Amino acid sequence: MPRYFRWFYLAEVFAAIAALAHLTQAATFLVQSQPNLTAQGNLLPSNPVAFALVFHHVPLAISVTIGILVTWKYWGWLITDRKK
Repeated sequence: MPRYFRWFYLAEVFAAIAALAHLTQAATFLVQSQPNLTAQGNLLPSNPVAFALVFHHVPLAISVTIGILVTWKYWGWLITDRKK
């Protein structure tokens, strides 16, 4: 296995962070919609948009970017011409 395939593991870590943040945010919104289930309230910060940006969208974008770059490195020979 080429060494650059190990970057896929890093991409998976970022994707797992994004998935856990998404599940946390969804669970919190579901609990907040049931007023009898929550006594104290927020698991999320006061600004859920910032939480979604920092813990969901940014790690997901990093994960996809790493995946695309590594895939391009491995499968780029199908598209480009290697005349050297």
